[in-house]
Amino acid sequence: MLKTRNDFNTEQEYRAYTKTSDFLLNYSWKGKTKEQVIYEMALPDYEQDYLEEAMEKLTKKDEFSGMALDNFILRRLDEDEEEEEFDPDEVLYIKRK
Repeated sequence: MLKTRNDFNTEQEYRAYTKTSDFLLNYSWKGKTKEQVIYEMALPDYEQDYLEEAMEKLTKKDEFSGMALDNFILRRLDEDEEEEEFDPDEVLYIKRK
């Protein structure tokens, strides 16, 4: 079962959770609006730029997992990212145990 914002003390903790394999493998965006996906996956602005394209292409492939969506967005970010544009303050780091 997926956790919600109510299960965390801070928004930052929830955002970190939405990047874990536990969340991404179990999250399904099938039948959800773009706004719902942004909220539930806590997508930062720079990832939202690719959301519509990701949803359109993945729907055609019948892939609705958070993992597929996250992978698509990260791949597009990587394709468009220029080395001098990298801002380490925009990256969400997850503390591993």
